Amino acid sequence: MSLPDPLRTVVAVAVYWTAIALGGSVLLPDPTSPLAAVPILGGGAVTAHAARTDRLVELGYAVGTMWLVVLALSVGTGVVDLVAAPDGEIAPLAGFPDVAALGTVGLLGVLVVAYAAFARRSAGRGAAESESK
Repeated sequence: MSLPDPLRTVVAVAVYWTAIALGGSVLLPDPTSPLAAVPILGGGAVTAHAARTDRLVELGYAVGTMWLVVLALSVGTGVVDLVAAPDGEIAPLAGFPDVAALGTVGLLGVLVVAYAAFARRSAGRGAAESESK
């Protein structure tokens, strides 16, 4: 049983917006920080644009790219912790306010740039297909 298109769109928007809000705020030590508005509002704007322009697939790829960066930051921090400070622990990235702020804005930037790149690539493919017909 498949979902009707409007319901599928609503579910996709909810899932993507949640993934953006969670991934974008992962570096914040306090979830009630005013910086939490950056991924929530920015992610909402990007998600609304994708829904309006029927580019939810491209948004999905961009969200995946953002989460790959989150994974890379996590693994990189773990490696630095293991190699650079074998006797003691270094503070997590979220422990530094400047890093948390830059990281939160940076993750939204990664999302926006990836979304624009995937949208441009998709538009280029669509134009090439229409020319070949």
